[in-house]
Amino acid sequence: MSVTLKLMFPGGRYHATPWGRHVNEGVAEWPPSPWRLLRALIATWKRKCPDLSENQVRCVLTRLLPPPMFHLPPVRVAHTRHYMPWEKKGPADRTLVFDTFVAIGRNDAVLVHWLEANLTPDDAATLARLVENLTTLGRAEGWVHAELTNETRTWNCAPKAISGPAEELVPVFCPDPATAFGNDHYPPAPDAKAIKKGLKPGDLLFDCPRWHLCLDTETIHSEKWPRVPGSTWVSYAREVSAFTGKATPTAPSPSQDKYRPTVARFLLDGPVLPLVTHTVRVAEAFRRATMGQFSMWCKRHQKEGEAFRREDQPEKFSSPTLSGKSAAGEMRTDHGHAHYLPTAEGTDLRRINRVTVFAEEGFGLGEIAALTAVRKLEVPAAGGRKHDLSVQLLGLGPTELFRGQIELFRESDTWESWTPFVAHRHLKRRGTKRDNLLESTTGEQISFAEFSVRELIEKRKLGSLLEVNPLSSVTNSNVRWVEFERHRERVGDDGRGRAHGGFRLRFARAICGPVCLGYASHYGLGQFLPSPTTHPSGGVLNRL
Repeated sequence: MSVTLKLMFPGGRYHATPWGRHVNEGVAEWPPSPWRLLRALIATWKRKCPDLSENQVRCVLTRLLPPPMFHLPPVRVAHTRHYMPWEKKGPADRTLVFDTFVAIGRNDAVLVHWLEANLTPDDAATLARLVENLTTLGRAEGWVHAELTNETRTWNCAPKAISGPAEELVPVFCPDPATAFGNDHYPPAPDAKAIKKGLKPGDLLFDCPRWHLCLDTETIHSEKWPRVPGSTWVSYAREVSAFTGKATPTAPSPSQDKYRPTVARFLLDGPVLPLVTHTVRVAEAFRRATMGQFSMWCKRHQKEGEAFRREDQPEKFSSPTLSGKSAAGEMRTDHGHAHYLPTAEGTDLRRINRVTVFAEEGFGLGEIAALTAVRKLEVPAAGGRKHDLSVQLLGLGPTELFRGQIELFRESDTWESWTPFVAHRHLKRRGTKRDNLLESTTGEQISFAEFSVRELIEKRKLGSLLEVNPLSSVTNSNVRWVEFERHRERVGDDGRGRAHGGFRLRFARAICGPVCLGYASHYGLGQFLPSPTTHPSGGVLNRL
């Protein structure tokens, strides 16, 4: 029975340098070496599938030791150049680094085919689990999607001693079936006496089986062996035109709902991070930066950008998802567009270090390009100064991907205010719709802010409320609601004069986040998080 592995690279790049070559030589490994692939499966086993036994994994890898055949799609070799800190001549010293990679279409697949793998059903199940958990191949930025498949293609790269017409021979680094699982060159384990005296950092290798296939690179280099134990070079015949074809690096169509991400997570970094009381300022700054990048994208892609041209200002472009306004400049009344939600996560709950952008309707191709292009952020600070912040994308995908990773998207029946809730309207003292009695369902007198919370929850049909308890400050940080900025930077904004407060909400059944209510809820106000008493995290956000 044969085994075929399908590899796709969502980033459009395969980063790997052939063994024995320096990164600055500008040589890219192609095809992906079987030695690298098997070591990646071992790393996946130890990091993500530790319940699999050593015998299970060895049985699978033994079948994959013979050199496979490949189907290679059209690709190109490309590179970037950048300066890295060197500090050989001082703190300001830099060195030029070449980052060489194979540019491959995001929808193009590399097939790796072992003709006589002969896996048992249990071995096939083990391999399938390892493969589905494989996320990188080569360097860390070499994202990969791997799966087992029954596809058959023309095997245009296979082991050969003599090349044919329009072919060239290339050496490919493969495991040696005779010695890959040997341990003759594996460093001996430290004895009890050495352990008692204390081990140095380099005395104990990673928790891997004593196979040549698991030797770490540092040991291989330090021993200066003439060849890597457990490996062999195999001559492969590859098409001469392998690097001259046209790659098709097209992204998945954003028109399909399953490909439209709804959440983007960002890390903020800088000398001084803004306080949580400036949540609105951070959200507005992030929205401005994102819309600016979107406008630049529309100008670069005139055909796609024409659909986003403003009707009231034809010289400008605007995304209804990112801006919350229609093409005519009118404010959208639904809540499907982007929420910009700054949060303080980790150990310091007084400083904002994350921004989550959530849009229920999802982000299209232009919005994704704009979000991923944000690198810097300028947030107004006290005294006319600014926070100069660096921005890094942490994650992009559907809401379900983040459901169990960050508090905003957890499921809970009890939610507490993280930022102050600000009433979505003013108290009506006159007219037929005046608010005569501000009472709860039990008949008790309540504040207008609490009345507004109840009104919005009923209007949005979030769930049946059991309790609404006022809070005087943010749990775990004791920041009072009055300390928060509660108005936007626009002419005539009256957010500071509206009723506000913080609350603990308890529902009859658990609901899924995010829960954002009230005035400026798209700018970080009115955020609710699961109560620290309802889950083991203690309210400290320390995940993605």
